[in-house]
Amino acid sequence: MNARSMNALAATVATLASLVERFPDLPAADAAVSTIFPHRLALSFHGDLGKFEAWRSALRISYALVSKQEEIGGPLMWLNAETVLDGITVRLTGYGLQKAEAVDQAAPWEVAT
Repeated sequence: MNARSMNALAATVATLASLVERFPDLPAADAAVSTIFPHRLALSFHGDLGKFEAWRSALRISYALVSKQEEIGGPLMWLNAETVLDGITVRLTGYGLQKAEAVDQAAPWEVAT
């Protein structure tokens, strides 16, 4: 569904404002609201998967719901996770580099800092 007016984005923007209010000390994210997916809020984190992990934990998204994708033949990886808040899908994406040993034993993925 495409948004036909700014009003169609109001609930998603309100969810973003709510997250800012509820979690003021969490790392800042690139936030995106789209007219293509007006009920989705995308939060992305670049170069530091610890920021992704902080948000995943705060939003109580299970490790089992995190997907990991890797660049073919390259060092890049990204993590995705989603949850629904107030009827809005909140999608987290963390971009980072792979490394041979996991630096955070609590997380089931390998990350570089």
